[in-house]
Amino acid sequence: MAESITRRINASPMSVAEAREMTALLGSIRADLAALTASLNQLITDYNANATIDTDTTAAAVPLNTTE
Repeated sequence: MAESITRRINASPMSVAEAREMTALLGSIRADLAALTASLNQLITDYNANATIDTDTTAAAVPLNTTE
């Protein structure tokens, strides 16, 4: 079941400033996961399109937004 970051943050007992920071962090993670999903899907498409794996993939490297 899909969850809404905003809805869950608004329902949590944290301050507005904490909620704003958590929303930004989770949004960044969500963007990273979307980029990784797109890249993985491209790798799968390229793999399935090649009879032999002699050609390079067209999948882009994913620069992550979220860091340690």
